[in-house]
Amino acid sequence: MPIFEFHCNDCGTDFEKLVFGSDPAVECPECHKTNCARLMSACNAKVGTKLTATSGGGGASCTGCAATSCSTCH
Repeated sequence: MPIFEFHCNDCGTDFEKLVFGSDPAVECPECHKTNCARLMSACNAKVGTKLTATSGGGGASCTGCAATSCSTCH
């Protein structure tokens, strides 16, 4: 299922929404405006025997943990 993370540029709310290609503009659940940006989601990937967390490149740490570097995730 295509669930995406969004950030409302008007009120600052972060939220997730199930979105299909034919859907109209995404509406913020808090302020109901459509000035929303899709965020890069963090994901996990198994490389060999190690499970590593990766970020979408949006910051210094993964959005799913408190680590300061994804190189320390395992």
